[in-house]
Amino acid sequence: MSIVRVIRAGLLTTVQDLGRPGFRQFGVPSGGAMDRFSHELANRLVGNSPSAATLEMTLSGDELEFTGKTLIAITGGDFSPVTMTNAESTSVEVPQNTPVTVAKETRIRFQTARRGCRCYLAVAGGFDVPEIMGSRATLMRAQLGGLQGRAMKSGDELPVGNSSNSIKVVDDANEYPAISFPGWFVRPLTFPTGDVVAIRVVRGEHFSMLSAESQFRFWSEAFPVTSQSDRMGYRLAATPLTLENTSEMMSEGTAVGTIQLPPDGRPILLMADSAPTGGYRRIAHVISADLPLAAQTRPGQSLKFVESTMEEARMFFQKQRADLDQAITMVGLMPATRLSEHSHSEKRSGP
Repeated sequence: MSIVRVIRAGLLTTVQDLGRPGFRQFGVPSGGAMDRFSHELANRLVGNSPSAATLEMTLSGDELEFTGKTLIAITGGDFSPVTMTNAESTSVEVPQNTPVTVAKETRIRFQTARRGCRCYLAVAGGFDVPEIMGSRATLMRAQLGGLQGRAMKSGDELPVGNSSNSIKVVDDANEYPAISFPGWFVRPLTFPTGDVVAIRVVRGEHFSMLSAESQFRFWSEAFPVTSQSDRMGYRLAATPLTLENTSEMMSEGTAVGTIQLPPDGRPILLMADSAPTGGYRRIAHVISADLPLAAQTRPGQSLKFVESTMEEARMFFQKQRADLDQAITMVGLMPATRLSEHSHSEKRSGP
């Protein structure tokens, strides 16, 4: 069995999959990958099921050692992964959004994110950690799933599952360079680069309870993502929004992407590990197609809310799924090409 060894742990790296949504009625968050698009893209690039377990790295990445020859794919934020050698000057940049064959005993170092917030590493066969409630996703606050329910730390070892459906990138039983990869890549999701990130939302059940002035500011102002943000939710800084109706309410169901308004008037955007219920007013909901974009927004950037309709939300999501399916279909049409370590600087294009 092949092992991926953590030589140096990053800021926050966890095992994630598509989560365990069937248990919300029991108070268990859905969890899973924050950026489900990038998670699924990585899996499909190596021939995995979309639900196979990946590694999700946040803001800074790990240094990993692959004990056996492994097929991988890296997607999501740009963490500038490079192979590690005895001479740093000969390190090779590892491409993202394409299948990469990694030779036995190769080390790859993921660095601080240059773009985006979260990076995903898939291995052919997935990470073979135990399933709990039908999922391998890590839920840290409950110490559930993943590797002992916690983030990765130096010295950890992750077993790789068996795979019979891997994408065939190279066909060479002899010597390999540190990495081999084809001359194409799949075009990723567009990630936020500026200070203000536009996110499409639909009005929530309690939006009309906002004062007229607060309703205007919700659409016209940008809301900074604070450092008190995590996988449960993003706390947004703002001049407090006010409600015309401040009566207490019973806890009600929420969803990933719900924007709640607590008593302090500063919105909270619920993310993957959020609780299934909440007692705050639900003023808006991020559309499903823009949740990956929200997941790639980092503290210090700001969210600008753009109103959408339910019909538009369905259309955007369907198009996003169609684009992903088309890209993966094209993967099967690409030739299996071996590139030397020195050819990575050549211009490449993809679907």
